[in-house]
Amino acid sequence: MKKLWQLYVKAPWERKILLGAFALALLPILAGLLWQAGSSESAEASNKAAAQVDTYIPKGFVLVPIDVQNFEALDSILGHFGIVDLFQGGQPNGPKQHLVARNVRILRAPHNPAHFAILVQESQVADILKNSSLFTVIVKRPSASGTEFVKSDVTGPIKRSIVYERD
Repeated sequence: MKKLWQLYVKAPWERKILLGAFALALLPILAGLLWQAGSSESAEASNKAAAQVDTYIPKGFVLVPIDVQNFEALDSILGHFGIVDLFQGGQPNGPKQHLVARNVRILRAPHNPAHFAILVQESQVADILKNSSLFTVIVKRPSASGTEFVKSDVTGPIKRSIVYERD
């Protein structure tokens, strides 16, 4: 390196200008090559991670794809995963929504971000999907405790009445 510097110092000023211009011309080319190599590695790593999402499912659990009624609103506030409450109902024939499950982990589909899946125990899948797979989702804070399923009352609330009779 010292010899190259000595050659540069002894060179005439015209050659110094040419060498400087050559070095400046190489900088954008080298920067472009380094940027392209870095972006292809990060894209490859994200594709590899997204393709292997099924390897993170715990034993005894399944990912259940669901249709989210309020997915447009959810799209702007939820990242790749989160904790939510699930509500079913709200259609014209049954406008009242009922709570199905609390503190459920939800995952955005890596290949199509408009689709979602929930992580539930295999034994609870039938309870969640018994009416339909269309849900309204309410986002909760990440530190919420474990999943809790709400038992629906099929017969409705018991109405009691007291009848007083006088003689």
